[in-house]
Amino acid sequence: MGVDNVSQVRTIVLDWYGDHFVEFPWRTSKNPYHSLVGGFCTQQTQMSRALDTHRRWLNAFPTVADLAAAETSHVIRVWGKTGYPRRAVHLQQSAQQCVERFGGEIPSELNDLLSLPGVGPFTAEIVRCFGFGLEVLTIDTNIVRIFGRIFQGDLQPIKDTSKNRIKELSNQFVALGRTNLINPALMDFGASVCTGRPKCEICPALNICKAATKFRSGQVPEPQRKGKVYAGSDREWRGKILELLRHYSQPVSEKKIKKILNLESDEKTQRLLTGLEKDSLISREKHLVKLG
Repeated sequence: MGVDNVSQVRTIVLDWYGDHFVEFPWRTSKNPYHSLVGGFCTQQTQMSRALDTHRRWLNAFPTVADLAAAETSHVIRVWGKTGYPRRAVHLQQSAQQCVERFGGEIPSELNDLLSLPGVGPFTAEIVRCFGFGLEVLTIDTNIVRIFGRIFQGDLQPIKDTSKNRIKELSNQFVALGRTNLINPALMDFGASVCTGRPKCEICPALNICKAATKFRSGQVPEPQRKGKVYAGSDREWRGKILELLRHYSQPVSEKKIKKILNLESDEKTQRLLTGLEKDSLISREKHLVKLG
């Protein structure tokens, strides 16, 4: 497909977006800090939960300076059960570096953003596109699916479509402008229509999608990866420890943590606590444990 086809897909997706627009504050506020928080909140997290976290976060830390100066224990409490709590610590560390290195402002240069803790290409381009209004495209898994299926005919683009091809198509979309609109339109179209198991029956791009005939013939994409079992995993236990600590204003003894959570051994307790400490989620002194 050439540029004309990219333009056609762009028009189709924008028309769809006009009827299915959902406002997310980090996309519309034109505030780089709000967009940075949004980028962190949406990493591996459902939009509904990300919205709640974003509101709660900005109420607690309205500015970069507020976040940089906050107690890390408070930061972790505000993050709550959003998941992957290291993101909260990284977000605060990013704010602190913005204060130290960039005069309390969020930088707009890609390399500066990528130098901040926990900021990868996805979050960096969220900030550049929605925070600064730059003509860039945020490549997430939804956009990769759309590009790989419509333009290449790949059923599982995350595995099968080359990064160079995704980049080439991205550049063509950027060249057509208005990425502040096409960016969220593509992301939401991928999340609602061109999903893991696509809803081809309602897809307005069905007639030009190279993967459509494969799906309609009964082919299905291979699983992207085997899902990790959460129940009983260290990740679940780490979450339980943090949840326990959120309920105490004073440090809690290691022995008490093991007893309350019914951890099976001292070795497991120490492994979990050591990991949390390494990630700056807890601190310990004389066998007493506290958040941050």
